[in-house]
Amino acid sequence: MNTNAKLTGLAHIGIFTGDLEKSIAFYESLGFHKDAQCKPGPELAFLSLGTCLLELICPEDKSALNKRNADGWIGHVCIECTHIDDLVAQYKDRGIIPPQAQVSYNAEILGGIKNIFFDGPSGESIELFDYLKD
Repeated sequence: MNTNAKLTGLAHIGIFTGDLEKSIAFYESLGFHKDAQCKPGPELAFLSLGTCLLELICPEDKSALNKRNADGWIGHVCIECTHIDDLVAQYKDRGIIPPQAQVSYNAEILGGIKNIFFDGPSGESIELFDYLKD
């Protein structure tokens, strides 16, 4: 047994989609960069932004998109940002975030944060998260 073996951090977040090209375009519009795309069975695309890596998964059998594991599932993808108010205004202007969505503020979480939730093209919940502490 290797005693140097350890967990080192998050590798990526997998998001199922029924329309891979639409999802790629959406995440690219947020500033992600497509690093790879392949079709070894389900069609896959990997997109990165800073240290965040997303794996978009488009299954061959689209009925698999309607199945959720009763034991649990990922509730949302949270992307760290800066100057959230300006970023949200830009995304609202581009139709990425709905006009009625509002940025929230909480001074009690992690020294103060601002955040907002909105949906991606496959119904995934996305959170933008701005740390306000220095």
